[in-house]
Amino acid sequence: MKRYAKTTIAFLVLVAFSCENRPTKKPVVKIDSIVKKTLIIKQVQPIQIPKKPKLSQLKVVKSILKTSVRYSQITKGLNRAVIENGGQGFGICLERSPNPKKDGAMGLSKTYDFVVYEMYPERQLNIAWFSFNPRNKKLYEYDPILDHQKQIAFDKNLLEQLSE
Repeated sequence: MKRYAKTTIAFLVLVAFSCENRPTKKPVVKIDSIVKKTLIIKQVQPIQIPKKPKLSQLKVVKSILKTSVRYSQITKGLNRAVIENGGQGFGICLERSPNPKKDGAMGLSKTYDFVVYEMYPERQLNIAWFSFNPRNKKLYEYDPILDHQKQIAFDKNLLEQLSE
């Protein structure tokens, strides 16, 4: 029994020394292989800013006419005055153009010729005549008394929209 006692004591002493509070070293992990991640690049289409739809030549010319100071002077309060006089209002008519079939004009001309008129049940009264020359890009008002065309001002920024 002495033998077992000595063996047990020796075993307990060994266990006691082996369990001392020693700081343990953390194991160093060595990575032998490198993980490579495949990068997938998608081709992205460039953002396209939608272009403004190209206005027809006639619409641009009408805008040029309507932005003129003289047209504004003539038509300011005109609709109300015509209605008070028993009429239906006023309008703009394209009489002649370089493309009469395409523009719905009554005749062929090198210029865009407009007439501003008052509408009454029994008649149509023409009150002003305008002409836009696409070659020199100028707007004119026709004076029937002097039989003369006078150049008038308009919004020049609209000229950028004219197609060549």
